[in-house]
Amino acid sequence: MKIKKYNTKSLYFTQRLLQKLDGIRNHPLTIVEAPMGYGKTTAVKEYLAKSDVTVLWLNVYNDSTEAFWEGFTSLLGRLDSGLSESLSKLGVPDDAILLWKALKLIEDMDIPSKTAIVIDDYHLIDSPDINKFIETLAENTVENLHIVLNVRYSRFERLEEFSLKRLLLHITKDPFELAPDEIIAYYKACVITLTGEQAQQLYEMTEGWISALYLLMLEYTEQGSFTPETNIYALIEKAVYLPLSDEIKEFIVSMCIFDSFTLQQAEYMWGNNSVAGFLASLTGSNSFIYFERSTKAYHFHSIFTGLLKEVLEGKEKRYRNNLYQKAAQWYIENRDYMNASRYFYECGNFDGILLALELDQSNNFTSAEQELLKKYMAECPQEIKIHHPYAQLIYAMNLFVHGELTLFHKTCSEISIFLSKDAKMNQAMRNRILGELELMLSFSEFNDLKKMSIHHRKAWELLNQPTSIYNTEAIWTFGSPSVLSLYYRESSKLQEHIKDIKESMPYYYLLTNGHGSGAEYAMEAESLFNQGDLENAEISAQKAMLKAQSGNDDNIVFCVLYLRTLIAFMKGDLPAVMDLIHQIHETETIRNEYYFIHMAEICEGNIYAYLDQKDKIPERLLDVDLCNSGRLSFPALAFFNIMYGRILLIKGEYLKLIGSAEHFINISSVHHNLLGYIYTYIYLAAAYRKIFREDDALNSLKKALDIAMPDRQYMLFVENCDYIEPLLHSLSRQGLYREEIEKILELYKTYAKSKAAFIRTYFTGDKPKLTERETETARLAVSGLTNQEIAEKLFISPNTVKATLKSIYVKGSIHNRVQLKQYVDVLSESKKTKI
Repeated sequence: MKIKKYNTKSLYFTQRLLQKLDGIRNHPLTIVEAPMGYGKTTAVKEYLAKSDVTVLWLNVYNDSTEAFWEGFTSLLGRLDSGLSESLSKLGVPDDAILLWKALKLIEDMDIPSKTAIVIDDYHLIDSPDINKFIETLAENTVENLHIVLNVRYSRFERLEEFSLKRLLLHITKDPFELAPDEIIAYYKACVITLTGEQAQQLYEMTEGWISALYLLMLEYTEQGSFTPETNIYALIEKAVYLPLSDEIKEFIVSMCIFDSFTLQQAEYMWGNNSVAGFLASLTGSNSFIYFERSTKAYHFHSIFTGLLKEVLEGKEKRYRNNLYQKAAQWYIENRDYMNASRYFYECGNFDGILLALELDQSNNFTSAEQELLKKYMAECPQEIKIHHPYAQLIYAMNLFVHGELTLFHKTCSEISIFLSKDAKMNQAMRNRILGELELMLSFSEFNDLKKMSIHHRKAWELLNQPTSIYNTEAIWTFGSPSVLSLYYRESSKLQEHIKDIKESMPYYYLLTNGHGSGAEYAMEAESLFNQGDLENAEISAQKAMLKAQSGNDDNIVFCVLYLRTLIAFMKGDLPAVMDLIHQIHETETIRNEYYFIHMAEICEGNIYAYLDQKDKIPERLLDVDLCNSGRLSFPALAFFNIMYGRILLIKGEYLKLIGSAEHFINISSVHHNLLGYIYTYIYLAAAYRKIFREDDALNSLKKALDIAMPDRQYMLFVENCDYIEPLLHSLSRQGLYREEIEKILELYKTYAKSKAAFIRTYFTGDKPKLTERETETARLAVSGLTNQEIAEKLFISPNTVKATLKSIYVKGSIHNRVQLKQYVDVLSESKKTKI
């Protein structure tokens, strides 16, 4: 008797589908949208495998945007490792500035051949921020780069627009559904012959759904007939799960708790060496478990996972808890503490959660992870918390970083109570916990330097060693380019504030290994600059720079560079201004963290605003999402509003500025940021004057002077004299602040002269011409060559190349290679026109 040999793993795709998939190479974005089990993944994978396209594949397992971004940037690392690192540091582009920066980084990639990035199960992310990133990437068409999204559903807002612009190929479920004649062809490919009647019966049972057709085929190969069945899980159970041995059934049920797993992970969970054989048998016999070679991980099909989880729910609670406990231990041993916490939570092991927190010691959790941590801690019994004061400290630090101040204070109080109740704790450990607690309580007094200093001294007395819970890699100024904007809180007491910060910082440095080095001199330099004392401001700035460099604190280096830019501007040293702006962007590139990127954008936005160059200020800097995204820490918002207010002025949006003033004041009032108050009142005065409300204008300006003049902060008014000069004269005639106003107007003469020269040199007429060497260097730089490669081609040293590029940047008001390319393109077009 001849035994039939079926090939149930044979693949079949309709011609309709293949024709649709042909369009992937002609569109920057393809969305393949169909319900679960329609074969999206298999179709795209098999089609691209036979094409001339390089394929990069990313599987999505949950709604974590951070996990997605980590996977996406890692994937791009196969094309450009430097790009991958830069994008990873950048973080999820959830505001306009980061979105622009991410796009520019990707546009700079050299992709030599057609490349498709396939993101499977993209619908699981369901993130407006990631959707916007994908849309932006498609809209700006990166050469040779194509994005393919496999989704069950899509929530993009501009599908129709993108389709009309031929930016999007949208494939829906229709070409995946098999008609009766196609069902016959599919089964024939699997060595099964159907009659027309049987094909029609299968079509009516499945409506052409490939997964159901496959499962019914498995049943047919076993029984020689088809049984009508409406429940897909029942079909899978009957055709796939039940035929397995009891041992393999138990194995796959134990692994269904993972999104994906490695061979090592499976061996750890199962506890013996039979796992490799199990997995080889499973991947070879059906299509519901597959191995991803690029990640070396195994995945269950989502339909199969649903069935296995139903089976798991039917088992005893002790069995499930042991499974989750073992999974958590796997993650602990592999230092993945957040996942360990998730599995400890599943089995109710709160001791394990607090242990994972102690081992992690991180206060850089994402917002989603922070919400999970809050949930765990809220449910954790007090009798367990009392034995983990160190975990409580780390949790409290997380709360402060994420602005959860009410919960922060409550947690600190709990720690104190637990310490008083724990009589068994030795004195050394008690002092350590109390010392760390004092450091955290210092943040609760932000920005009162005297009170913060008291806590710093107590913390050092108790600890006598650096902190082990505070992340000293964090940005000391929270993303503000001004130390003064953070710590100037009381009128007439600025000199006292500077004295306080000088006395406070040495203890803070001891506790944090020099975190924020140079901040005290940076604050002093800013105050001196605002007083018009450029000479002493520059001396203090140099002190701050040297101290920051010796302490490796790029944040304070950045603040000093920005202040030096303002000093150079007042001195009329225009090339130095352009060089310093370039250095600011270089600092941003070195760190490539969103704090530095935002700081660089805000600084440059401020400079353009003072120069009235509204067309130079990118719209992304004024995106409302920038303040709402959480990327700008709250203490930095007051400085952001200083820039934003000036931009509204030069754009003539006076009513909007007046309407925003209360919001600006509210932001500044939280931490008593006096610079925010002063600038807001100055802007109000300017706006009221423009709409002819003279009394309101004078009252607002007087409020600003009342706050600022006891500390002689003249430059805040000088920068805005183009709008308030008549008001200053009016107040002076009334006998108010005559000497101070005379000083402001005297400084304004210098400021106005530099401003006019700057605009004349860089924003009107022809820019300074490049030399022959500069032109050639620029051309080679934009072609993608490194400084070393340019040096070899031109027979000069790399240092000469660097100096030449710096000269080009100054002449062309350029700050990066993207702008350099635009500049070279303009020069090339200019030459063609002359010819």
